[in-house]
Amino acid sequence: MYLEHWKLDDFPFDNNPSSHFFYETSDHRVLCEDLYDAIIRRRGAIALTGNIGCGKTTTIQRVLLDLPQESFDIALINFSSLSAIEMLFEITQQLGLKTKKMRSDKNALLQSLQDHLANNAGHDRDTLICIDEAQSIPDISTLEELRMLLNFQLGDRFLITLLLVGQPELQQKIAEIPQLQQRIAVNLHIGKLNIQNTMHYLLHRLQKAGCKQPILTKQAVTQIYQNSQGIPRLINHLMDRCLLVGMRTNKAIIDQKLVQSTIQRYPIS
Repeated sequence: MYLEHWKLDDFPFDNNPSSHFFYETSDHRVLCEDLYDAIIRRRGAIALTGNIGCGKTTTIQRVLLDLPQESFDIALINFSSLSAIEMLFEITQQLGLKTKKMRSDKNALLQSLQDHLANNAGHDRDTLICIDEAQSIPDISTLEELRMLLNFQLGDRFLITLLLVGQPELQQKIAEIPQLQQRIAVNLHIGKLNIQNTMHYLLHRLQKAGCKQPILTKQAVTQIYQNSQGIPRLINHLMDRCLLVGMRTNKAIIDQKLVQSTIQRYPIS
């Protein structure tokens, strides 16, 4: 372990969603505000896309935790490779409904879900269904079933908010169902970090881990940015290896030469 060598309290570049290490750019702050606003205002369907490793899961976790818990009933589906009826069943399970005996009965599942949604609305409680990795939904019929859930309305109020989160190809799947595409009230996209934000990201996470002295050169940051393309997951992987190699070679700073030797030993992709 390299914590003692670098005088750190924690591992700053683990690839696990963590509110402690969360770094927010100005663009990302606006995106989170737009996502929060769309959920609070019951806009119906929302799509959030981003390339692999750009922080989609961390973003939705942050926004979901910011929602007033007493006002929201949330179904968070992390495994999306489900058939239409499997998806319905998983949603009811996430919402705490007793539907195990009706898992193969689509009509019964829908009725149970509709009753639950109406009960939530009657108690001024909103229902949010969030599908992570939605680009992995294997059958268009599953997306169609999710679209049909938006027909559950009370007057002009949607009884659910549907949040679809995935890689950019999710938009292609949505486009195959024009009725769903028209229902997407808000389309959001998480981009990569630029070089300036990459530097701030690195310094932020080091500071949060207890780093009290400069250990990065500007040239090292440039090298990390060029090889990671500004993708946070790749930045984390490379920087974690740099800290390890730096400890093994008894370095006091991470410079361009150390980054280059780390890339040769631990290629990132």
